[in-house]
Amino acid sequence: MKLPKLTNLSVTGTTVGDVHFPKVSLLLPFDGSNGATSTTDSSNNNSTVTFVGTSQISTAQSKFGGSSMLFDGNSDYLTVTNSSFSSLNTSGSTFTIEFWVYFSSITGDQSPVNNYSGSSGGLLINKNSSHVITVNLSGDGADITGTTTVSAGQWYHIALSGSSGSYKLFLNGTQEGSTYTGSLGGGSSTYQIGAFYWSSTFYYGVNGYLDDIRFTAGLARYTSGFTPPTTAHSTSAGDINKQIVVNSDADGVAVGTGGISQARVAKAWINFNGTGTIAIRSSYNISSITDNGTGDYTVTFSTAMSDANYSVSTSMAGTAGAYANVDAGFGSGANAALAAGSMRLRSKYAFDGDAYFYYDYSTLHAQVFGN
Repeated sequence: MKLPKLTNLSVTGTTVGDVHFPKVSLLLPFDGSNGATSTTDSSNNNSTVTFVGTSQISTAQSKFGGSSMLFDGNSDYLTVTNSSFSSLNTSGSTFTIEFWVYFSSITGDQSPVNNYSGSSGGLLINKNSSHVITVNLSGDGADITGTTTVSAGQWYHIALSGSSGSYKLFLNGTQEGSTYTGSLGGGSSTYQIGAFYWSSTFYYGVNGYLDDIRFTAGLARYTSGFTPPTTAHSTSAGDINKQIVVNSDADGVAVGTGGISQARVAKAWINFNGTGTIAIRSSYNISSITDNGTGDYTVTFSTAMSDANYSVSTSMAGTAGAYANVDAGFGSGANAALAAGSMRLRSKYAFDGDAYFYYDYSTLHAQVFGN
């Protein structure tokens, strides 16, 4: 085969993206119509965002996109729950949390983002009564205290970024306060956005707007001063990190045009504990799982498959006997066809070829592939 000369190679591509997008665990652009009470997580997690109180999308203010999230300061907040968040600020973890905030009023404490779970753990980003930004990382008091006094009526970019032993707070790209070198207190897998609600009491409500929230797990995007984003965060990897395609008739190299999505090889997947109360360890495009009985589960997709002609691959680990396996693809009943909106899993085992017995395994996996 005749190889092309390097001078004949060219790189083409049309989409600018975020090279680190596969690490983004939450992305909330808050795009929508005025008064809307739902929004979409644009990360690969596709997490469900729950609106509490009168929180709503507003077109009165926005940093990007023409709309943002409005909070009234006395009853509103959002909740986002995903098992992947549990590793976001646990001991030794690396992460970046960033967002834009606009205070309509700066009266009192106001917490844009937190997953506080008690004095022993959790993260809380707060504007205190002295109108500076503080961060609680250990679960016990402010571990970073900013020095810049914020005002009402303007947008601020806030970022918390770092890894084990070095966590920094940035306001509009400039580091605030000292670097926190202590340990992190593990917080809840439920994040509260727009307020701190604890033990049936509402605290620290934001009176204003939030826009373009992004959580990145496993990456400290900012370790020194930087220029804040001038456009909304990318909602894809674009042409970055995608394949190079060359064929014998090519007069150049095409990047990212072969249709491979590095971030979403599977249409859905799940890793869960099937014993006792079912616990999902991690998943993609899975909204819920139902326990139908011993070794019998219904897994519901967040976004349904385009049809029922997909493929399911399963595996398991546990303490049952030999000849253990997991049957997949059940619909509404035993041996039924696949369903577009959900799949049925049945885990079982047998001894020496005897009849199967259903069994709850401690580790079960399923991956869904399709068009």
